[in-house]
Amino acid sequence: MTQEQLNTIQEQTKKITNPKLLEVMRTLKKCAEEKTNPEPQYQVDYIDNLMEARLLAPVTVTDMSGENENQMKVQFSHLTNPQNEKYFMVFTDMETMQKNINDISKICIIAVTYKDLSAMKCAMKGFVINPFTENIICGPQQAEVIANYIRQKKFNNGELTVINEVTGVPDTVTKPITSYFDSRKDIKKAYIMNMRKVNQLNRLIIVDFEGEDDKFNDLI
Repeated sequence: MTQEQLNTIQEQTKKITNPKLLEVMRTLKKCAEEKTNPEPQYQVDYIDNLMEARLLAPVTVTDMSGENENQMKVQFSHLTNPQNEKYFMVFTDMETMQKNINDISKICIIAVTYKDLSAMKCAMKGFVINPFTENIICGPQQAEVIANYIRQKKFNNGELTVINEVTGVPDTVTKPITSYFDSRKDIKKAYIMNMRKVNQLNRLIIVDFEGEDDKFNDLI
């Protein structure tokens, strides 16, 4: 990457703002300071806005030449807590960053998403948004809550199918299936599972089969 390309990226990145995310973060901080539980909707709004946000990450450029022509190698700035756990440091906007970092002229700024930070979580414990001001921490526990929320949202929207074990299947269902599979020497094991998508529930039969493909087709 050339210096000119980097300068262009810097100018574009500095224009990023996340007003909705910042607003809900300030609400969550106020609740924490007042030791009150935030409304569930605030937590939902925080996650939804975080998923859409492009955050500012201060980095140090270590190598202008990456694997491709328009890439570079960087080292992310981080914070360390008393337990010696490291967290990425990211910001919602330039104005907030300037309140936290005395001299931003000596650093490079790139845009990252929640997905980007999650992919790099092996290097850090998590990340902190607007440290020293809103100071919203996303560690392993928060990441698990976010992951569960996203899965549930996809399921509710019909974008996710959940498969789990079946309990309490009546004999009228299992006996004919068991009888048939017992007669098939090429079937080693068989399982009945629930396959649920929103309000639609189906049964999924999984078989451990040994044999030729055309023999397997006889099962269908």
